[in-house]
Amino acid sequence: MKKLLVIISVIAMVLTLGFVGCKAAPAETTAAAETTAAAETTAAAETTAAATETTAAAAEEAAPFGLNDIPEISNKAEITMMVETGTMFDKILPYIEQFIAKTGVKVNVERVASPVVYSKENVELVAGTGVYDCVYVETAWTDEWAQYLAPLEELAATYDSVEAFNASMAAQAAPILATAKTDGKIMVIPFYTYQCGLFLRQDVFDDATEQAAFKEKYGYDLAPATTAQQLLDQAGFFTRKKGDMLKGKALEKDIYGVSMMASAYQANDEFSTYLWGSGGDYAKVIKDDSGKVTEFVITKEYTDLMVKIMKEYVERVKISSPGVLTANFDFVVSSLGEGDSIITPMMYSNCFAWNADILKQSAAGLADPDAKLGIYNTIGNKGYTGAWSFGVAKASKNQEASYWLLRWLSSKECQTVVMRDAGQLSTRMDVIEDEMWKTDELAYPFGLLTDYLKVCWTNAEYADAIDNAFYFNSAAGGKVTEMHMNTLSKGFSGELSPEDCIASVNKQMVELVSKFDTIPIRVEE
Repeated sequence: MKKLLVIISVIAMVLTLGFVGCKAAPAETTAAAETTAAAETTAAAETTAAATETTAAAAEEAAPFGLNDIPEISNKAEITMMVETGTMFDKILPYIEQFIAKTGVKVNVERVASPVVYSKENVELVAGTGVYDCVYVETAWTDEWAQYLAPLEELAATYDSVEAFNASMAAQAAPILATAKTDGKIMVIPFYTYQCGLFLRQDVFDDATEQAAFKEKYGYDLAPATTAQQLLDQAGFFTRKKGDMLKGKALEKDIYGVSMMASAYQANDEFSTYLWGSGGDYAKVIKDDSGKVTEFVITKEYTDLMVKIMKEYVERVKISSPGVLTANFDFVVSSLGEGDSIITPMMYSNCFAWNADILKQSAAGLADPDAKLGIYNTIGNKGYTGAWSFGVAKASKNQEASYWLLRWLSSKECQTVVMRDAGQLSTRMDVIEDEMWKTDELAYPFGLLTDYLKVCWTNAEYADAIDNAFYFNSAAGGKVTEMHMNTLSKGFSGELSPEDCIASVNKQMVELVSKFDTIPIRVEE
């Protein structure tokens, strides 16, 4: 019964939090539309200055934007938006109702599971129907959809003031805001993030018996892994059988050192984290002096690095639960929460509070009321980042109301609700830095989380890397990520050798970018 209750809890939390960090399958579009899409994004190069100029904590708005700052809206045509299912948006719907009451503009909210967001919105955007006025966007799609979205600063100049809009955007974390831009223009406003981190059982790592045993076996101190070899050592060290000892007590079940998500759904996020952390990427983004992208190059250095990282990952798979080969984030969170594993080397940080709650509920089953989680930077300090964001469709019949709705949902007031009441993580630094997260009630886990996010988002090197990442500079980024999910998972499972897997990734990269982007791509011999 207890296990059943835990399973029910996990399912409920999944529905609550939505499918974080997910990428939906692209819908089929006509060749003509795709050609147009590629042609219209010729200038979709990112500027390098976007993130690096604001790597420190963002400024507060002089006066926080509120509902009463929305002026009389002349266009009363109803608008439509799409959001995820789950109780997170249950908490936000009342604030949309407040917008309706204030403006007199009806807002139709369509709620769907996140894996189908892309397919439903893409068809309408390409066709220019204007069905969705406010567009829900995952960061990897921003460049691809930029041609269908209205630049937000242009809307601000028409309906608001550019200064006020930019003051609000200055509160956004720089690396996240960089992913919201195309050709230097803000196309979407981030709504919540899933900046990745390394989760581990802090109580186990702090245990003197475990520390001594680890040092005796490996010759160095037990600490959060900063290298692939350390992670492999820890994966082996903590993989134990029922009856073995952990923290001086006999285990009542088998446990594994690490839990990963190697299935064909979010495998690329995990691989990207290790690849970026090793100084590589899927392709090098070449820019001219103005910041415009001129070429993508799959270098030999990057190819060799990808093969190396794939081999390291496969070594960890060999000593992990077979479940990792079909696992997504929900499995991994459950594994750590129920005491089946000790380390999650890469996980979406907005799962941390959920994970900590499951661990707390499972504490009796672990016979360990002291069970507690810690969050640290991923190996190489460049974890996958991203956010769900909102933009305004060019084809919208009411850009005026759509713009003001986005201003309201991205305000400090609504973003505080997103985090405090809905359990997700805001992208606004002034929310992250609020002292409320340090109170006894919220310090664990939110105090830990906010400290972690501040470390990530004030790192200038990381901000620059994100600004120059392939995913956030190519109009084919959405389609390439879909390919990566499937192909990389074949390497993780052994269906393809590391060399064949990466060769296939490179070949498909060239095909997809050549077809869906106008930026040239080549493979360095």
